[in-house]
Amino acid sequence: MKNLFMRSFKGLSVLLSFIFRLTRPFFKIANRLVLLAKTQSKVKFSVPVSSQFDGELQIIGTANVTWGEHCRFGKDVILETQGDGAIELGNNVRINQGTVIVAHSRVSIANDCLIGEYCSIRDANHEIKVGELIRTQGHSTAAIKIENNCWLGRGAVVLKGVTLHEGCVVGANSVVTKSLEKQVVAAGVPCKLIRTR
Repeated sequence: MKNLFMRSFKGLSVLLSFIFRLTRPFFKIANRLVLLAKTQSKVKFSVPVSSQFDGELQIIGTANVTWGEHCRFGKDVILETQGDGAIELGNNVRINQGTVIVAHSRVSIANDCLIGEYCSIRDANHEIKVGELIRTQGHSTAAIKIENNCWLGRGAVVLKGVTLHEGCVVGANSVVTKSLEKQVVAAGVPCKLIRTR
């Protein structure tokens, strides 16, 4: 009886795996359409159908977010806008898993940029005046601009007021507090020039 059950179970397992292999392409297409529709319901612009999502995109706040063609978003990416803040992404931008982008003013990322896993790009800092609670003081803001063909390594942090000029490479786990000239490689805490490309 036990052998019969095991053979039946194995046969059923083989049959189900065959069915899953046949239907997998349809499920991938259906999943892509579902993620596209969910994202479209959260934003105020027409999401390009060339967008790719590795998981559900979290859009928080005023949803003042736009992006171009062929952008790809990893799992657990968060895009947050507050007040008049806006996030603008160009074409062919890749934002990897766990990255958080927050705009109280403006964060713009131009074409062909790569943002590694778990990066943080925030154009606002808390005020820290003495004699007042930090949590009640609000934020100071300054726009962030990342020009074409830049690459932020895993865990990089970009703070308010920074411009990364065309072709910059920022090393993993760096904290960028000042603007970087074009075609440079920089890393560290705080981020400093390593060499030109």
